[in-house]
Amino acid sequence: MDRPNRYGCSTRRGLSALLERVACFSVRRRREILVAAVLVVIVSVPSALGLSSRLVNGGWISQDSASARARTLLDTKFHAGPADVLLLVRADTSVDSAPARQAGAALTDRLRKQPGVTGLESYWTGYRAPKPTAAAGRSNAAQLAAADASRLRSADGRTALVAVRLEGDTHQRRITTDRILSYANGRHGSLLVQAAGAAVVSRALGEQSERDLVRTEMLALPATLLLLVLIFGSVPAACLPLAVGLVATSGSAALLRALTTVTEVSTFALNVTTAVGLALSADYSLFLVTRYREDITAGYTHDDALNRCVRTAGRIVVVSAAAVALSLLGLLFFPLYFLRSLAYASISVAILAAAASLLIVPAGLACFGHRIGRGDVLARWRRRTSSKGGGAWQRLALAVMRRPVSVTVASAGLLAALVLPFHHAAFGFSDERGLPPDAPVAQAARALRSAFPQPGTQIDVVLPGRRRAAESNSPGSTTALDAYARSLSRLPGVQALRTATGEYLNGAPASPVCHPPANTTATSSDCPLFQRYRSPSGVWLSITTSSDTYAPATVDLVRRIRALPAPVRPLIGGPTAEFLDTRTIVSQRMPAALILATAATFLLLLAYTRSLFLPLKALCLNLLSLTATFGAMVLIFQDGHLRWLVGDFVPTGTIDVMMPIVVFCLAFGLSMDYEILLLSRIMEARTRTRDTVQATAAGLQAAAPLFIASAALVVTVLLALATAEVVSVKLIAVCTTLSVLLDTVLIRPLLVPAVMKLAGSANWWLPHPLHRILPPRHVPATVPGRFATSPPASPSSARWLDDR
Repeated sequence: MDRPNRYGCSTRRGLSALLERVACFSVRRRREILVAAVLVVIVSVPSALGLSSRLVNGGWISQDSASARARTLLDTKFHAGPADVLLLVRADTSVDSAPARQAGAALTDRLRKQPGVTGLESYWTGYRAPKPTAAAGRSNAAQLAAADASRLRSADGRTALVAVRLEGDTHQRRITTDRILSYANGRHGSLLVQAAGAAVVSRALGEQSERDLVRTEMLALPATLLLLVLIFGSVPAACLPLAVGLVATSGSAALLRALTTVTEVSTFALNVTTAVGLALSADYSLFLVTRYREDITAGYTHDDALNRCVRTAGRIVVVSAAAVALSLLGLLFFPLYFLRSLAYASISVAILAAAASLLIVPAGLACFGHRIGRGDVLARWRRRTSSKGGGAWQRLALAVMRRPVSVTVASAGLLAALVLPFHHAAFGFSDERGLPPDAPVAQAARALRSAFPQPGTQIDVVLPGRRRAAESNSPGSTTALDAYARSLSRLPGVQALRTATGEYLNGAPASPVCHPPANTTATSSDCPLFQRYRSPSGVWLSITTSSDTYAPATVDLVRRIRALPAPVRPLIGGPTAEFLDTRTIVSQRMPAALILATAATFLLLLAYTRSLFLPLKALCLNLLSLTATFGAMVLIFQDGHLRWLVGDFVPTGTIDVMMPIVVFCLAFGLSMDYEILLLSRIMEARTRTRDTVQATAAGLQAAAPLFIASAALVVTVLLALATAEVVSVKLIAVCTTLSVLLDTVLIRPLLVPAVMKLAGSANWWLPHPLHRILPPRHVPATVPGRFATSPPASPSSARWLDDR
């Protein structure tokens, strides 16, 4: 026998009984819960204040990849590779003038003495490491300076370069970059200095993300509050989702701050926390308050309505939050902290939003009493629409189900047409062009390309442990490196190659092959590149290509280099190799991530619907809408169309390889949110009618106003996020917005009823072996005590809220 506890709540097991106990606790301890929510925010906000300074930009490269190991060797052993900071130095007249040389040498000397600087190249002093070895004598330094001067001086003689390499992890490099830029940027006598380079771009992206976040909040909060007042009916009711959102976002930010002590967290995680937190908090609060309003209108008492809204809408909230979390769980499969950070942020904020809504919303409804409905200018419209037996959405569903084949073919054809641009998608990494065109870093990068035009890119080949071959007089050892360099320089797309044995063009040395001296403490005037391209850890080769960094020809060249026989197993570095390694990791881990996300979501929906077909239908329709979103991603952000609509940006001809994954996970989670809401209402209606067609129409009529209102709130937040000037953030916001619009305009009102009609009784089919594991859903009977589940005998007692 089911005996109620001292609060009049059921002691049965199961999700419904658990949610009923949550309702009892929320109502019983309503004041304590609201006070606790305030305390959570008070405690979380200070701990999260320092979050932005701990976040880092990057996380696209696995530290275990070959290209990352090559970068580490170049940084630590050769003091070479791509520079972290590039200083573009312009002189009033010439960089060779006496004032320019004096100021340039002083700037270089100050940079070289900075903590965290592991090496630098300057037009005025040539290559220098912080602690030169004994073999690096003055004559060798002079030779290197002469050999590299042409690379560090523009053709017109008015611009020079200072390339700085940093040591440490991402956070330490950011600190060093801040210290360098604090005095390097600006005027130095007759010189004007502008900063570019990977570390400077990363710093600028982080700062711009912070400004974008502030703009998002300034735009989204007022617009969201106005929508909440219209949707929820009053200011007190509209404050409930804001309170839930504040608890969820501040709590998630505090959790991210704690995670920064043990792992690197991406800057974009904070933007995702704000957008997803506000969207889900509004969704979950809307589900609960709407169900409460329906039960009050139907004649339930205040206590009964609170209990029922948590038991019914609360189930939707729990399942929806679980679906969002599971759809993002696959991001943890990737050894890239950019994707892991988004998973940490989204999963934590989804769980916190669900927990906060289930506690705060019932507590707020219990505290406000009838006062929560005061000032509702749409109250008469709500009563009139709720009293009607049918509605526009129900008529639409019935019309669709009269022609299910035509609607299915037309809708699927439209979505298939939208995905067509994705067939020519090209991928790469974001660079300074992801910043606003007027950003100082973007201006410096354009000036750098103009003064030092480089049609191709650089590929670095590291041969670990090959110092002996480079230093020995043995013809065989020198010949091995020389033969490998000749083979590399013959590959299609290689413009030039430099290594310890000299320069190579088209398979032949440009000068006599260097034979390093047997005495390693001396240097040879015939080998000006010897000191630079060798270290105790081996030798390296620098390849200049004729194609762009992410062009197919350059990617194919990296593959050819890796397949070419070498004296030892080479490590290939450079931006193209890093991109190729990341793309390989993504393609290798993607199947497991997708299988995990889809299987977990399928099992969740299987347990929720007690049907085999409905989870499959939900997954297929969600995937169909997402593929259409990918087509728009390529059309807008790769090809540059419709920039006037989404905000001006610089199209690069590529899509960041991470963006489809992020958009997929976020859009899939939001789509599943609406799918669960619609399925729950259809299943409730079928319990009453036992007719699939009528249940689908009634379910759409009940759910459509909710997911339309929810979509309006989500789109408001996302459009505010779309004003971001970081192109990656804009892309995520615009594409997720398009996915939500397709879902609410096409998928739910048209495709779902059409597919439900075509499936017929198969919608509710469950294989016999699963009946014991998943018995039919139990419809709770009346529970004696404080909370009754049966409706009142007469609807005349219906009122907005009892005055408590």
